[in-house]
Amino acid sequence: MTTPDAARSTRTDVAGVTSARLGAALLAALVALVLAGCGLRPETPPPVEPSPDAVEQVRGRTVADALEIADAATSAAAGADVDDELRALLEQVAQVADQHAEQLGGTYDSGLPRPEVTPTSARAAVLATPADVLGMLGEAADEALRDADALEDGALARLVGSVAVSRADLGARLADALEVDSPAPVPADEQTVPETVAPESAAPLARAHDEAGFAFEVVAAHLTGKQRAAAREAAQRARTLGAAWATAAGIADGPQDPRLAAYALPVGLDDDAVLDQLERTVLGGVADAYAAALAREPAGGRVAYLDGLLRAVTDARAAGAAAAAFPGLPEQAEAAAS
Repeated sequence: MTTPDAARSTRTDVAGVTSARLGAALLAALVALVLAGCGLRPETPPPVEPSPDAVEQVRGRTVADALEIADAATSAAAGADVDDELRALLEQVAQVADQHAEQLGGTYDSGLPRPEVTPTSARAAVLATPADVLGMLGEAADEALRDADALEDGALARLVGSVAVSRADLGARLADALEVDSPAPVPADEQTVPETVAPESAAPLARAHDEAGFAFEVVAAHLTGKQRAAAREAAQRARTLGAAWATAAGIADGPQDPRLAAYALPVGLDDDAVLDQLERTVLGGVADAYAAALAREPAGGRVAYLDGLLRAVTDARAAGAAAAAFPGLPEQAEAAAS
C-alpha cells in the first residue's frame, strides 16, 4: 500500500524529470533559433565525390593519359638535344593529345573543393625524354584499345578506339624518328572477319574494301615492277575482305550487296601524286567504315573492327598520309577544317 508521503515523493520525482526534459527541449530549440539567426547550421559531414561508373572510369582514364602524354611531349620537345624534325613531331604529339582530352570532355569537375596543386605536381613541372613519350604512347594505346572493346557505350567506344589508333600511329612515327622499335600495338598479320555480322556494320565494310581493291587495281595498271606487284597484292587483299564482309552479313551477290562493278576515279591518273592520293583516300574510307562499326557492335565484340581500323591507318601511313588526331572520324576532321 502506498503511503501519502510516498505518493507525494513519486509525483515530485516525475515532475522533476518532466521539468528537466522540458528545459532541455527548450534549450535545444533556443540554440537552433540562435544558430539560424546567425546563418549557422549544426555541423554536417562534408560532401564527397560521387563514385564514377564504368563508362566514366574509362573516359576519365583516357583523358588523364592524354594530358600526361601532352605534358611529357611538351617537355621532351624543349630538350636541348632534340633536332627540329623531332621537335616538330613531339609538338604534334602534344597538340593531338590535348585534342583527345578536349574531345573526351576534359577532367571531371564535381564542383567540390580540391587540394591545391603544388609546383611539383603541376603540368608545367613534367620532365620527360622522347623515349619516355614513346613508352607512354605505347602503353596508353594498348589500354585504350582494351577499353574500346569493353565499353558498353558504343559512341564512346568509337571515340576511344579512334584515340587508341591515333596513339599507336603517333608511336610508330616517333619510333621511326628515334630509329627504334615501337612499343605501340600493330595490326594482326591476317585480318579476320566474324562468321556472322549485321548488315548495318558489314555492308559499309564490304563496299569500302571493294572500292579500295578497285582503286589499287587502277594504281597497279599505272606502275611497273615491284610497285605494280605490291599494288596488285593490296588490291587482291581488299577484294577478298570485301567479299568476306558481304558473305558474313548474308548479302553477297544479292540485292543488298553494296559492291559495284566500278567506282569513281579522279582525273590525272598519270600523275604519281594523284595515284598516291587515291590510295590514301580509299584507305581513309576503309578506316571510316571500321570506326563506324565500333559504335554498332556490342562490348566484347569489337576486336576485329579495332584491328581493321589500325590496319587501315597503318597502310595509309605507308602511303604517305599525315597523322590524324581522330582516324576514322570524318566529322572531327571536318570540324577542325571549319
